Amino acid sequence: MKKVFFALILSLFSVNFCFADENIARLEEECKSVINKPKVKVLSSYGKLQYDFTKDNAYLKKETEKKYNEQNIKLQSDLTPVGLTKVRDNFEFNMNIGQIEVSRGYKCFYPESIEVYLGYSFPVIYVSNELKKDSCMYKVAMRHEKTHMQMYIDGLDYFLPKLKRTVKGLYDNIGVKVVKSGINYEEVARELNEAYVSVVEDKVTKWRADIAKEQMKLDSLEHYVLENLICEEEEAFIAEKQNKE
Repeated sequence: MKKVFFALILSLFSVNFCFADENIARLEEECKSVINKPKVKVLSSYGKLQYDFTKDNAYLKKETEKKYNEQNIKLQSDLTPVGLTKVRDNFEFNMNIGQIEVSRGYKCFYPESIEVYLGYSFPVIYVSNELKKDSCMYKVAMRHEKTHMQMYIDGLDYFLPKLKRTVKGLYDNIGVKVVKSGINYEEVARELNEAYVSVVEDKVTKWRADIAKEQMKLDSLEHYVLENLICEEEEAFIAEKQNKE
């Protein structure tokens, strides 16, 4: 989920430079020399984890198939997942844009503040209601889904410092926008906002893809087979022990 906001703020401060033939690049540098760098804030949250033990195997298989389809992978028909972790990530970008007159007939638009939020909401671990509590498969399913959740948390923790560096570097890399007076200021502000948000959005999109790829490694057929073998061997051991008794 993505939310992008920007606000155009009119500043009464003006700087009058007189040029016979104004140079936009020079005016942009003049603008940057009299404004402050934007205040930057990056916020995040893991969300509050909840558990759901009310869903049956059919529901979990249907939802797992959706997850597989998103990665262009087909879930084997004879595979029945007994657990599932659902996490929704939210990305929000909010920038306040100010403007000043830098020369007669020219205005400079610049970011006054940037606030970015990237975090999780409504994380839920599902474990099939067809599993007997404290059985081997129940414990394996719970451990499997908790590992998924930890991977989400670790992935966010790993990415946040990179995200902060990206956001803090936006002003130095993109800067301000100087235009002639009288044009559609709302459109200018929107273009400047888009230039800033697109850089961050590209990073977030790649991060999402990387997270999904890593999560699918845990949900590989080989991993499911291994988990089933663990419980089959445990059940065989218990049966053998009971027979000896």
